[in-house]
Amino acid sequence: MSADVKDMSDEIKSVRRVTLGGMFVNVALSALKAVVGGLAGSQALLADAVHSVSDLVTDFAVLLGVRYWTAPADDEYPYGHGKIQAVVAAAIGLALGAVAFGIGRTASLRLLEVAGGAEPAAPGSFAFWVAVVSVVAKEAVYRSTLAVAKRFRSSALEANAWHHRSDAISSIPVALALAVSNFAPAFAWMDSVGALVVSLFILNAAWNIVKPAIEELTDAEMPGKSAEVARVALAMKGVSGCHHVRTRRYGSVFHADLHVQVARSLTVGEGHAIGHEVRDAIRSAGIGVADAVVHVEPGDVRVVLSLGSNVEPRREYLEKALEAVCKFPSTHFVAASPVEETEPLGVPEEFKYMKFLNQVAIFDTALDARDFSNRMHSVEANLGRVRSVRNGPRTIDIDMVDYGGIVSDDPELTLPHPRACERDFVMRPWRELERQLGNRG
Repeated sequence: MSADVKDMSDEIKSVRRVTLGGMFVNVALSALKAVVGGLAGSQALLADAVHSVSDLVTDFAVLLGVRYWTAPADDEYPYGHGKIQAVVAAAIGLALGAVAFGIGRTASLRLLEVAGGAEPAAPGSFAFWVAVVSVVAKEAVYRSTLAVAKRFRSSALEANAWHHRSDAISSIPVALALAVSNFAPAFAWMDSVGALVVSLFILNAAWNIVKPAIEELTDAEMPGKSAEVARVALAMKGVSGCHHVRTRRYGSVFHADLHVQVARSLTVGEGHAIGHEVRDAIRSAGIGVADAVVHVEPGDVRVVLSLGSNVEPRREYLEKALEAVCKFPSTHFVAASPVEETEPLGVPEEFKYMKFLNQVAIFDTALDARDFSNRMHSVEANLGRVRSVRNGPRTIDIDMVDYGGIVSDDPELTLPHPRACERDFVMRPWRELERQLGNRG
């Protein structure tokens, strides 16, 4: 027997055991409340008896449903049958709402009769003790049912547990109303007030059950679950980013969809392997995710640029160049160093008086190195860079200092940039920016 089948078998047995125990208590309490409420003339206790009967109905719903929602996935239902739990939970909540409406309507009509001059009869004292027994018994059933629901993450069983708790809580105002009615017969109408309060308790319990069931059936985002999935994915070796994380509930488990980013230099097979590792890690992380669909895509590359200008207006040329690079597709500005003035290096004698304004900027991009470099040279050309004199006047000079740490001996795209990496006005600001970004992260 596989572990999954064994777990399902254990769940069915545990759910049946605790639900049958709850049914036995509900049958006994329903009969006791109905008989004593009828004999004592207590509308509140009769209303509580109806509430216990509704508990009995939902117990049947859980017993019938557990066989279906624990069934494994198949060709017809590839995601499993877990949403049947939500259907059962919603049915329980709607049943509770209907009970609440009926009880509230009857109690309201009785209070209107009293307001019209009718004399309400005080219920017998024995009804009070029945209500007390109901509080104790249903609280015990609630606790045992909730423990099993938490163990198997069963929304339907948890809904049934809260149905038991609502029965226990609703018996408290019944007991209080009966106590007042017995010790102060002039306030016998409090019995109807108790019934009205019971209806409000039941209505609140119904909403608390129906709301999450509707959210599950409509694939609403589960609060905090996507963040847990992203945290696991980002901790995996080879994953540089994670986004578009979505989670939805299927009964007692969750399903997730996410995009992870890996290095662009990886082969398709290597990226695929990382995707499988992420999926397995999420499933085994203990966060309730039964399956995950992982989309692997190339991640952004960190690009470091050195910008310089020795032709006035120098600062304006730097700003225009930086703005142009920020508009590259799939490229995001990260940080830029303060502008600083430096002496020209290796320039002809007649241009030595033209000091440079320099700046280092960092970007994240999905463009490949050659595409980025070509766009960079287009910016230089658009800003009127002079190329007739080597190391002469420069309206703007942009060097790609680094592209994701890649080393390239291509004559047209040498990386890292050989001259820029030897210059203090490039390396010093770059190191300072990386330090600041590291502290910020």
